[in-house]
Amino acid sequence: MAFDTREKQAIIRQIGAVYEGYIERNPWYKDDVYLSPTLVAKAVDSAIIDINRMSDYHMENGKQPDRHKIAGFVSKWIAKERPIQFRQGSDLPNLNVQTMWAYWVNPAFATLVMNSFLQHKIPHEIQVNLEYWFAFRDERGETLALIAYCCEEMSK
Repeated sequence: MAFDTREKQAIIRQIGAVYEGYIERNPWYKDDVYLSPTLVAKAVDSAIIDINRMSDYHMENGKQPDRHKIAGFVSKWIAKERPIQFRQGSDLPNLNVQTMWAYWVNPAFATLVMNSFLQHKIPHEIQVNLEYWFAFRDERGETLALIAYCCEEMSK
């Protein structure tokens, strides 16, 4: 299964929309951070490579990966690439207890990206664990896809 340019651009736009919503809900971040288009594109490219590789080995010919697989692989690579970057000149290098949020920006964003592919919201308890995983673990895309599927099933 190969993603065409249109599908890739749609995923990139979706990630951009998630970022815009994230900043709307957390306006105090706006002056300190930005979304790096280069790192988003790199994350999406890496996710597509992994999805294609998984499809070649584990899916029937002609079968398309579902939204859960896309959610799992894209969120994995968003967490790895950490596309929310700190603006130069921000006060963030002087991290302290009040600025601890800076460490969790990308893990929380990766969770929101995963959620954006799903039809039901990820339960809070699982969201907290996903943020931890995205911060400290290197989870497989297949595992994250299964978690995305289970989250939707639990919400029915």
